[in-house]
Amino acid sequence: MKKRLMSMLLVGAMVLAMTACGSSNDSGSSTDSSTENSADSSAEDSTDSSAEGSSEESSSADADVSDLKVGIIMKSSDEFQNAVVQGATDAAIEAGISKSNIKAVAPTSESDAYQQVTSVEDMISGGVDILLISCQEENALSSVLQKAADAGIKVVMVDTDCSLFEDKVTYIGTDNYNAAYEGAKEFATHLEEGSNVVILRGKLGDMNHENRTKGLTEGLEESGMNVLEVQDANCETDKAASAMEAWLSKYQGEIDAVMVTSDSMAVGAATAIKGAGVEGIKVCGFDGFQAALSLFETSEIEMIIAQKPYEIGQDGMKDGLAALLDGETFDPYIDSGIAIIDADNYKDYLK
Repeated sequence: MKKRLMSMLLVGAMVLAMTACGSSNDSGSSTDSSTENSADSSAEDSTDSSAEGSSEESSSADADVSDLKVGIIMKSSDEFQNAVVQGATDAAIEAGISKSNIKAVAPTSESDAYQQVTSVEDMISGGVDILLISCQEENALSSVLQKAADAGIKVVMVDTDCSLFEDKVTYIGTDNYNAAYEGAKEFATHLEEGSNVVILRGKLGDMNHENRTKGLTEGLEESGMNVLEVQDANCETDKAASAMEAWLSKYQGEIDAVMVTSDSMAVGAATAIKGAGVEGIKVCGFDGFQAALSLFETSEIEMIIAQKPYEIGQDGMKDGLAALLDGETFDPYIDSGIAIIDADNYKDYLK
């Protein structure tokens, strides 16, 4: 009886064991399915997470751009310099930089180079990431520009280069000698051979005006013109008017034409000529200022060698951003080009 009972208990135990093994297999099958679904779910979550991460990274990148600080230092606040600033500002805002993070300054006078030095130091202290600058005086500025570059600031020279400073992203501006030289040769076609020409130039020591003066002089002389005199009027309308008045008195009736290295002086010369009641003196400007362009209406100006200031600022900012964000490199010099404006096309440039 006991043996039979023991046998029945053993059989029952074996059945339970088999049932348990069967449950284990079913459970394992269910676990595999659950794990597979979990993996699919994890993959989807991972994809979503990755997409969110990508979106977050993109937003972060956008935020980083908007947080960038930009400095723009010009030589003055004339129409040309302001157009450079506008081009740079528009390019920065278009790239996503906050307008409040863009600071543009200029000395009160083109003859005060050390205001630029102070401005660069202020930009360094302010933590700017990109600096666009038009150099007034190489010897004064080269050391502090190197300090800016050493601080990790991407420095782009615009309009006027500082050749003593090598760690720049690039220099974007007019080839001043060639622009003046070719412009003078074109202007000579408006004059009779052997005409007497005077030249009003910008500040001594400014490389732009040095090169323009040389180009104008050589272009005129090679075209058979006589350069009577060159006078520094510091790109100021009043000084140019005073210099022109003195010349009209000195060379009574001998002056046939005037060339300048900036339109502010063209306006001053034209004002003095008109004020003196003298006719027949042809004036050639340099830049493309609206004030000078308006003088075509009254035939007070004959021609303008025009630069492209807005494009200089715009391209300078784009190159600075590309160097900072993408590590791009550029040629040391990029020629912004010029246009010749005369009575036939001046209305295309009037605003």
